[in-house]
Amino acid sequence: MRVAIQDELTLHSLKPLEMIAYLRAKGWKQEFEIQNKGSLWVLDDNYDLTLPARRELGDYVLRISEVLRALARAEDRSELDVLRDIQTTTYDLIRVRASGQRAEDGVLPLEDAVRFVEHTRDMMLAAACAAIEKRAVYAKRKPQQAMDYLNHVQMGQTERGSFVLTVLSPVTPELRPAQGSLLPEVEPEDPFERRVTRTLMDSLNALDSAARDATMGSNLEPFQIAVERGVSANLCDAVVGLSAASTEDSLDMQISWSRTRPVGQSVSDRVVFGMDTIQVVEEAARLFREVAPVEDCEVTGFVLASDRGVDAVEGDIKLDAYVDGKIHRVSIPLGPAEYRIALKAHDERRIVTCVGDLIKQGRGYRLQNPHHFKVLSTE
Repeated sequence: MRVAIQDELTLHSLKPLEMIAYLRAKGWKQEFEIQNKGSLWVLDDNYDLTLPARRELGDYVLRISEVLRALARAEDRSELDVLRDIQTTTYDLIRVRASGQRAEDGVLPLEDAVRFVEHTRDMMLAAACAAIEKRAVYAKRKPQQAMDYLNHVQMGQTERGSFVLTVLSPVTPELRPAQGSLLPEVEPEDPFERRVTRTLMDSLNALDSAARDATMGSNLEPFQIAVERGVSANLCDAVVGLSAASTEDSLDMQISWSRTRPVGQSVSDRVVFGMDTIQVVEEAARLFREVAPVEDCEVTGFVLASDRGVDAVEGDIKLDAYVDGKIHRVSIPLGPAEYRIALKAHDERRIVTCVGDLIKQGRGYRLQNPHHFKVLSTE
C-alpha cells in the first residue's frame, strides 16, 4: 500500500515554479493556460494533470495533492518518493554516508554528528575555493565568493542506510534559445554553484586515485598533480575527519544532479574511499602544508627579535604566531619603513600583523612577499 501525502503544510510548501521545472525535466508538455489560474500538462497523450498557478489560490493544497497523485501513477512510484524528488529538483543533492557500528540504525552519537556536519562543511568550502582557484593549501581567509556560497547551501534531512547526511546545493535552471530563435546556439556556462559541485566530485575522485597511486609509489607526486583537479590539504583534512565516523571499510559520497541543469554522462556521481587509503590522505595533507606556500596568510604576534640589530635599516624580524592552531616562530623580511616600525613595536611590546605567503623553513616558517604590515595594539 502506497502512502498518500495529506499534510497541508507540506503540500502548500511546494512552489509552482519547482513543479514546472520537475514536469519539464520528466518530459511533460504544457498544453495551455487556464485563465491565469493554472495550466494543463500532458505526458505522451497518456496522462494529464492541472497545475495551479499560485499558492494564494484557495484550493491550492487540494490541486497539488491531485498533481502528486497523478505523478505517482504516471511514474509508478509512491507519492513520498515523488515529493522528495520535487523538493530537490532545483538542487544538486550530495549524500555523505557514514557506515559502521556507531552509525547503525541511521543515528550517530551527538558529538560525532556535530563533527560530521563540520567536516562536511569544510569539504564543501574546499570545493568552493577550488572552483575559484586551484591551490594546495587555502589559508584561513577564504575567498568571499566561496563564503557567500556556503550561505546558500542547505543541510537536508538525514537518511537511513547507516548515517546519511544530505547537502542541497542550489542550481539555476538552464535556459536555451527557443527553436527558430535568432540568438546564436552556444553552450551555456555553468553557474558558480554547479562549478562547485562538479569540482567537488572531480576532486574527490582525483583524491581517491592519488591516494592509491601514492601508496604504490610512496611519494607525494600523485597528490601534487591532483591539485589541478581541486585536491588540497583542506579537502584531505575534511575527508579524514568524515572517515572517523565510519568504522567499516568505506566512506561513500554520491551526488544527484539537478534535473533543471543536466550534466554529461562523463561526469562522476559517486566516489567511495577505502579506509586503507585514509592514512595516506592524512599524510598528504601534512606534507602539503610543509612544502606548499600558504598564499595571503595573515600572521599576528609580538616582535621578538631582529636579525640585524637596532642599527640596521632593514632586515628580518621574528614573531611567535599561531600557524595551524599552534605557536611557531615566523621570520618576516621587511623594508626600511616597516623595519623601523617593527623595532619600535618591539621596544613598546606592541602586537603587529602582516600578510604574505607562508612557507615552512626548518622548524619554523618564513613569510615571503610581505605586505599590509601594521601595528595592532598598544597593550
